[in-house]
Amino acid sequence: MTKSLEERIDDLEVHIAHQNETIETLNDVVSNQAQVIDQLVSAMGQMKDHLLDIQELVEQAPANQKPPHY
Repeated sequence: MTKSLEERIDDLEVHIAHQNETIETLNDVVSNQAQVIDQLVSAMGQMKDHLLDIQELVEQAPANQKPPHY
């Protein structure tokens, strides 16, 4: 019932090959997620800048001013 040394080594090589494939797949996923996160951070920065611009415009607008036709 005991496996020969050659069979054990073959099993280990197969196991290591599967682990390497899993590590490469996970690395690809993490790299893609990092790119997406960078894009989202950039987009949020742009949105923040736009909101600040809009806020400045709203604050500069005169409050409760009658329309010119009155």
